[in-house]
Amino acid sequence: MCRKKLILITGFAILGLIAQRSSLATDISIRYQNRGNRYEGIKPIPVSGYDIELISVFVDYREIIQQMPDQFRMKFYLDRPFQVHITVRELDCEYYYWMDKVKPSQSWRPGFNNVFEWPTAAVIQHLGGIRMYDLGIIVRLEKSVPSKVERVAPVIFYHTRYPETVEAYLFTLKAASDARLACKVYNEEGTEPVFTKVFRRVRGGRPFTLRWDSSKSPKGYYKLVVTGYLRYTNDPIDQTVHFYHQPIAE
Repeated sequence: MCRKKLILITGFAILGLIAQRSSLATDISIRYQNRGNRYEGIKPIPVSGYDIELISVFVDYREIIQQMPDQFRMKFYLDRPFQVHITVRELDCEYYYWMDKVKPSQSWRPGFNNVFEWPTAAVIQHLGGIRMYDLGIIVRLEKSVPSKVERVAPVIFYHTRYPETVEAYLFTLKAASDARLACKVYNEEGTEPVFTKVFRRVRGGRPFTLRWDSSKSPKGYYKLVVTGYLRYTNDPIDQTVHFYHQPIAE
């Protein structure tokens, strides 16, 4: 295929994508709005203003998906009562999907029986190319907004069956600009990290994911500590994420 023809086809594809986004933006039914037990829809996502932002904390688990499920489900553990604030968003913004202000059918409570499900027909199925694991979920405890010190409940994201055990976690973050980072996981009572990962360069404005294998770690409180600097300004980065590791998902 000649270069001129390839450029022409690419141009038409981009125009088609723009037209699709424009159509979605004007579809009132999928705009971000109150849907009874949650607010959900597409909306512009404001610039965060943070050097680094925590986007999602998952239990590392994926179900096989043949087609878009009718329902998405999340499940998480609380070791004691907390105020819970849930945000579901795309890991890498394309459609500007957002869900928050979640109201469970019964109060959140200690244990691993905190479950919320929502239909994909209302918004997700209208977005065409979006896939289940394009989404990230963060369950903040006590605080509803991002901060340098976070307390979260890692989420099992599934549609039919959830795992019996928790073997690893996925932490997804986004830096404001290109950065060099060191990520360490500590037992809350320990001074030596149980895991260390160095990112020599993460791209600014793009999500990156850290995986921690927790299969040999006892239950209890842990913390992820992220330190480093922005490469172009040398501004320091400091983020701490506290969470509880419960290996039995029952």
